[in-house]
Amino acid sequence: MGKWTAAILSLLIIGLGQFYAGHLWGALAWFFGSILIVALLTMLTGFGGFIVGSILWIGCAWDAYNLAK
Repeated sequence: MGKWTAAILSLLIIGLGQFYAGHLWGALAWFFGSILIVALLTMLTGFGGFIVGSILWIGCAWDAYNLAK
């Protein structure tokens, strides 16, 4: 199991790298949590979801990289 593979999978779909690393609940938390946060910010501000979404996207890949062994 490669660290880079987990990070790249999380860049494709948020949470997929965590799932690949064997952390199902972490993957679900990243996926649904990111959707919820981005949707709320987009509805409230109209554009804030794009900035925070990018940060969440990179953070998810970083987390998947660190979780993979």
